[in-house]
Amino acid sequence: MNTAPVRLIVDRLPFWSKLSASEKTVVSERSVIKYFAKGDLVSSNGSACLGIVFILDGEIRVSMTSEDAREITLYRAEKDELCVSTASCVIHQLTFETEVSAVKDTTVLVVPASICGQLMESNIHVKALVFEKETERFSQTLWALQMMLFKKFDQRLASYFVAAYEKSGKLEIQKTQEEIARDVNSAREVVARMLREFSAKGLVHVKRGAIHFLDIEGLKKIGSSPRSSL
Repeated sequence: MNTAPVRLIVDRLPFWSKLSASEKTVVSERSVIKYFAKGDLVSSNGSACLGIVFILDGEIRVSMTSEDAREITLYRAEKDELCVSTASCVIHQLTFETEVSAVKDTTVLVVPASICGQLMESNIHVKALVFEKETERFSQTLWALQMMLFKKFDQRLASYFVAAYEKSGKLEIQKTQEEIARDVNSAREVVARMLREFSAKGLVHVKRGAIHFLDIEGLKKIGSSPRSSL
C-alpha cells in the first residue's frame, strides 16, 4: 500500500511535466489517494463521476454487463497506468456504460472530475494525452469484442496466455480459473475443460491458482490457426 503524501506522488502522473506551476499546485492540493480491496467497485455509470485514476499499486478491471446479466471484460489497467473510464462526465465521448473494479488490493491517485475538466479546457497537452489514452482503451475494447465474435475458444485462451507471457516475460500466470474465465469472457467450466485439453497436449501445466506455460510456440500456433476448434 502506498502511504506517501499526495505531493510526493503527483509527479508520477504522465502529464505532470506539461502542467504550469499553478496547475501543479491545484492538482497537488485537490488530488486524493484512494484504497480499494480486491473486488471493490471503483466506479460505475451509476455512481458519482470519480475523475482520472492513476494506479499506484494493484490492478483494475473495466467491464460491461449485458441485458441478460452476462459480464464482459473490456480491458485491465495496472500499476503506473491511467484509467479514463472513471471520468466519463468530463470525457463526453465515453457514452457506453462500464464498471471499474479492483482485481486485487489497489491504491490509486484520483484527479477529481472538476479538476480534469479544467485541465482539459486549459492545457492542450493534458487533453491530447487523455484522448490518446481513450483511443488506446477503445482499441483494447474492440480487440476484446473481436476475440469474442471471431475467435473460437481455444484460440482465445491460447492468445490470452501468449499475451500474458509477452507482457510479463514469465512462463506462469498467477490467476485462478475463475479469474481467467472472467478475463476471456467465458464460463469457468469451459476454461477448465480447455485447460485439460491444453495440458494433455503438453502446452500448459495447471497448478492451484496458477497456469505454467510449457510450450509458448504451440500456444502461438493455436492462437493464430484459422482451423482450431473447441
